[in-house]
Amino acid sequence: MSLGKIKNLTLDCLFPIYCFGCGKFLKSELKAYLCDDCYNKIPLYSGLFCPLCFKRLAGGNLKKCQHSDKKSHLDFLAVASTYENPAIKELIHRYKYNFAKEIKWTLAKILIDYLKKSLSFNLTEYHLLAIPLFSRRFNWRGFNQSQEIAKILSQSLKMPLLDNCLVRHKRTASQAELKDFEKRKLNVQNAFSLKDSLSIKNKNIVLLDDVYTSGATLEEAAKVLKNNGAKRIIGLVIAR
Repeated sequence: MSLGKIKNLTLDCLFPIYCFGCGKFLKSELKAYLCDDCYNKIPLYSGLFCPLCFKRLAGGNLKKCQHSDKKSHLDFLAVASTYENPAIKELIHRYKYNFAKEIKWTLAKILIDYLKKSLSFNLTEYHLLAIPLFSRRFNWRGFNQSQEIAKILSQSLKMPLLDNCLVRHKRTASQAELKDFEKRKLNVQNAFSLKDSLSIKNKNIVLLDDVYTSGATLEEAAKVLKNNGAKRIIGLVIAR
C-alpha cells in the first residue's frame, strides 16, 4: 500500500468526512464535503448580473446594464448560487467560522462549474484578486478564505493571480453583524489600499469574495482598483 493510501486511510479513520447534505460517508481523497447527488442539487445561476439592480445579463457579450453604468465601480457581478440553499450556507459557515480549510475544494468547484457554464469569454485575459483580510482576522482564522479559493481557481482556469497587492489596512466589524446598508458602507469605507498601483493598471480583474450581502465590501475594493487604473472589474462570489 502506498504512503498516499495509508495517509487517506488514516484520515478516514481519525477524521471521517460526512456529506453536509445527506450524511453519507465520503473518502478524504475526494476532497469533497458533498456527495455527487447532493452536489448536483445545488442550484447554479447562469450569466452575469447587474451589481445594482441584479438583472441577469448574458455571460458572453459583456454589455452593461444601464443601472450600473457610471454608478458602480463593479462592471458586473458573478454569483454562483444562493445563500438560501442549506448546503451552501453550511459549507460557507463551517469554512469561515469552524476553520475547516479543506472545504475550499468544494466551494472552488462550485465557482468553477458556474463560470464554465455561464461565461463564453476568455478568463485568461483576467487577473484574479481575492478580497484581503485585516491582519488580526487573518491571524485569528489562520487563512484568508477567499485567497485559498482564488489559488485553486487560478490553477484550474489558468488565470493570473494577483497576490498581496490589495491591502486591508482598517480593522472593521463583521459585515454579517451589521444589518443596515449605510452602516455596512461606512464600516468598510477607506478600508483598502494598494501596495503597487502598477500591478493592476490597465488590467481586467475578477474580484473574489465569499458572500454578497449589501455589496459594500466589493464596491469599496473595486473603487480603489478603478481609481488606480484597473479596467473592467467583475465581482465574483459563491452566493448571494
